Amino acid sequence: MCCIVTSMSVGIVIRRVKPIENDSVHALVQAIADETFAYLFAPSQVPLGEANWLSAWLALSGEEILGVTMTQGEWVSDLWVRRDSRRAASVVRLLAHAEREIRSRGNDALRLRVVKSNTRAVEFYQNHGWRVQREFPHEKVRPHDVRNDQIERNAAVS
Repeated sequence: MCCIVTSMSVGIVIRRVKPIENDSVHALVQAIADETFAYLFAPSQVPLGEANWLSAWLALSGEEILGVTMTQGEWVSDLWVRRDSRRAASVVRLLAHAEREIRSRGNDALRLRVVKSNTRAVEFYQNHGWRVQREFPHEKVRPHDVRNDQIERNAAVS
């Protein structure tokens, strides 16, 4: 298995998850999800699904993981960033990397879903060229008054 490495300024590196890192990446994502959405899922953990992060990309500063993203088809299926790194350029670079990966598959649209009450995330995506396309109930949270936004971006926009 080969790891693709993209070097960024200020010591930020974007690269694939190594097999030995899978468990620690999953633990990081679980911690971020629990911190962000504890009010929706208390008293249990936020359900993440399968713990396979081998197709994901990491944003690192040295050996420190700042965030992780994963794409599937035309979707940014995951974008998780540590609280202390959310205002850093690494978030923008990680999203841009995910967008390039989706475009490289020839997709005309880029899509993601975000919990509507996560207003900082919605605003972040909108500030980076994404637009809310529709709203729908969250599939894992009862009652269904918790809403998701489907956010899209035209692939031709860079």
